[in-house]
Amino acid sequence: MLLIPVLIILAFLPSIFWFFVFLHEEKFDPIPKKLIFKMFILGGISGLVAAIFELLLIFLFPKGTSEYFNQIGPKSITDSLAFWMILATVIFAAIEEILKIYVVKWFAYDKLEFNQVVDGAILGVSAGLGFATLENLGYFTGTLLTTGIVGLFLVFIVRFLASTLLHALTTGISGYYLGKAKFSTKKFVFKEGLIAAILIHATFNILILTGSLVGLLLDIFLLISVFIFLMRKMESSEAQTIWKLVYFRRTKSAPSTQI
Repeated sequence: MLLIPVLIILAFLPSIFWFFVFLHEEKFDPIPKKLIFKMFILGGISGLVAAIFELLLIFLFPKGTSEYFNQIGPKSITDSLAFWMILATVIFAAIEEILKIYVVKWFAYDKLEFNQVVDGAILGVSAGLGFATLENLGYFTGTLLTTGIVGLFLVFIVRFLASTLLHALTTGISGYYLGKAKFSTKKFVFKEGLIAAILIHATFNILILTGSLVGLLLDIFLLISVFIFLMRKMESSEAQTIWKLVYFRRTKSAPSTQI
């Protein structure tokens, strides 16, 4: 029974670390912690919904696809199986990214506290980390039962430095473009950001599935590149502008039209 709280703590640790990294980027008018926590919880719930959808979809793929996903390391596969694996990876990435960011769109988009482009990224990161925490708990429990403490340690390191960060980055990107869409006339940029998040997520997973050193190195390069990209976007003047204040000042300074 003692292992249960330990697993829960381990599941939360990566998210807590990355929370501190990303929340530091909101320099003006921080989002209330209550809203951030709400996105975190809803992100975790979206993880449960994603798991249900993915389990149902597994039955639609050819026999052998799911077995390969459960394997660790490279293995020879047919061209047909490779195609279905890539397709499944992209579809699963799409399900997860759509569910994560729509938590923000449905439950935070119209909030007055969402008044900067960077808020979209912060709320997206929060939902992504909630999703990752639930996923961590599942992975850590399964690993402990099958491979023991050593396997748990290795998976913890990977989830800490890679998978948890991936979820924060991808939902952070789609959240950033959701914020950009909210405060501009270019509403289509949200869909562009979401597509980018799906492709990044799918690419990361496909490279992991190769089980090769090259795939691992490319994934590290991918995460570093996306991290730098998102941090620069979050630090930009566009992202840090408090749009409700800009609107207020424009309204006050506008000449009166009353006679």
